[in-house]
Amino acid sequence: MATVPVEALAPAGPAGPAARGAIWPGEWYAWRLIGANNHELGRSALIFPSYQLAIDGIAELKEGLARLVQLPIYDRPTGRWGWRLELDGAAVATSGRWYKRDHDSALGAAKFVALSPEAELADSVVPLHDRRPLGIVRQPVRGVR
Repeated sequence: MATVPVEALAPAGPAGPAARGAIWPGEWYAWRLIGANNHELGRSALIFPSYQLAIDGIAELKEGLARLVQLPIYDRPTGRWGWRLELDGAAVATSGRWYKRDHDSALGAAKFVALSPEAELADSVVPLHDRRPLGIVRQPVRGVR
């Protein structure tokens, strides 16, 4: 899964109602895996400029489940743990919440991987709008053990 350059967020066409495959300035898509109890189990580590690219990202994750590498993430200021999953060296999924213990974080990642093959797409799609200017660079989270 390739990262999307900021230039790809430029308008793709005239203004009007946004179609699922359209690319509009500052609009982005991501995915989340939601459990039967409506709790988030994990989310995309990337943002996508179109709905179709987000769908492609989900398909690539599901096809590469056997090659996923789990990396722990430790947040020093809070003492909390999270996880990140990488596919062929690229981050593809991350925890949707922080855990009190590394062990619980690892269990959360394992649950995400175990439930991903059966995940289905929801019928509803909500385009998200970035409220920051395009020039702002997001800093990657680095895992510490």
